[in-house]
Amino acid sequence: MVDDSEAVRILISVFLREGGYITVSAEDGQQGLEQCLREPPDLILLDIAMPVMDGFSLCARLQKDKNLCHIPIIMLSARDDMESKMRSFELGAVDYIIKPVTKEELLARIKTHLTISRLTYSLQEANRKLLLHQEQLLQGLHAAADLQKNLLPRRVPDCKKLHFSSYFKPCQEVGGDIYNIVRLDSDHLAVYILDVSGHGFPAAMMAALATQALSSFSLMSDSEHPDERVARPAMVIRELNREFPISRFNLYLTMVYLLFDTSDFSFRYCCAGHPPLVHMRGDGTVSLLDAGGPPAGMDGSWEEGEGRLESGDRLFFYTDGITEHSGPDGELYGQERFIDSIEKSHGLPLQAAVQSIIGELKRFGGQKEPDDDVTLLAVEKE
Repeated sequence: MVDDSEAVRILISVFLREGGYITVSAEDGQQGLEQCLREPPDLILLDIAMPVMDGFSLCARLQKDKNLCHIPIIMLSARDDMESKMRSFELGAVDYIIKPVTKEELLARIKTHLTISRLTYSLQEANRKLLLHQEQLLQGLHAAADLQKNLLPRRVPDCKKLHFSSYFKPCQEVGGDIYNIVRLDSDHLAVYILDVSGHGFPAAMMAALATQALSSFSLMSDSEHPDERVARPAMVIRELNREFPISRFNLYLTMVYLLFDTSDFSFRYCCAGHPPLVHMRGDGTVSLLDAGGPPAGMDGSWEEGEGRLESGDRLFFYTDGITEHSGPDGELYGQERFIDSIEKSHGLPLQAAVQSIIGELKRFGGQKEPDDDVTLLAVEKE
């Protein structure tokens, strides 16, 4: 309580002690400021007209101190003019009481503003902790994003007649899409793309686990074909299905796994619930390769398809983040537009073709951020 009248200070102190409050008094603004700096109070009752430093000056000074500006100030003055009231509120006061004041009114006002102050502090503290937690989550997501990027192939395995180009854009910091190009032995190259259901960190973690598992599945011996040195695509999918059941993870994987024989560029592939491969021949004609079965993790049986790349042929691996990308009116991009964008890219160098296809997608979506992870991988034979 800051007031130059000793009688007022005594009377108000009696009121406050009876209300259960501990009071500290000062007879002018300077003393009040010094007391606040020594031991910040929970609330300040402040007179306006005082020597040395008046109430307006003290109020303004307190608002400039980051450690004191949160303290509620109730102006307690004999002035009843609108100008004094407005200036008090402009300087940061939360209430204005005209003297003389009754004990009941004073205690009621004090109780109200202390309650508001405590609630405000609790809200600010909760917000501070929330922001700290968000910052920690963001740091974790950034680290996870870096790890996920490191799972992508940094360089293409040695295969002089095959060229690769890709585009990878998770809809959040991390996502459930991943692709890889792996040299298995001197005659075999594995190329796969997978998409874990859902988004964000859980999907990214499962994609990382699946990538790690695939490195061993691809080299497992196949009981159905013991003479083959590497596992066929359908077997790889079956092992992935066994290792990542939906009942265990509440997630499933769609995937295209393709095995190249680099001696003649024939290939075997399997689509596990994934959008079909697009095969564009050197003359620009397009066909879809969709042999396979259900997503991995959901059980079932899987068939294999086969083919061969001739000179100038291209294969396009992609996730449904492309075909399900929506425009401003909510319309989906769809398979037909995607195929059309591939056909338009015929004749462009491979990297330029990928850029052209993604450019068409972005224009359709009005340049908005995608709602799902978007991944495109293109393969071309010289």
